[in-house]
Amino acid sequence: MTNITIRIDLNSKKQIYEQIANQIIELIAKGVLNPGDPLPSVREMAAMLSVNMLTVEKAYKYLEGEGFVTVYKKRFVVKTDIRDEKWKELMKEAVYRALAGGAKRDEILFFISALLR
Repeated sequence: MTNITIRIDLNSKKQIYEQIANQIIELIAKGVLNPGDPLPSVREMAAMLSVNMLTVEKAYKYLEGEGFVTVYKKRFVVKTDIRDEKWKELMKEAVYRALAGGAKRDEILFFISALLR
């Protein structure tokens, strides 16, 4: 199993399960987690993060519902055929939010370019 690091920010406005799910999506995007890689068991992840197992279960179920992971032999694993189109709507919302917050077009493009490197 791939050794992954996830950090929980107790001061964040995001729910803990969202933080876990978003960081797993980031690990998939960065190639740290690859198709077919198993995630730590719910119990292992809960122990690693010192959180309730139900919180981890909620994060994993969310990822399953969003199409990033699937259950194989009673383990959550990264899907081999991820087809997520939700990013387009999220990107649109983020760009509009940045513009409404005073960000300039070049600043937004630079930020996006830096993420893609």
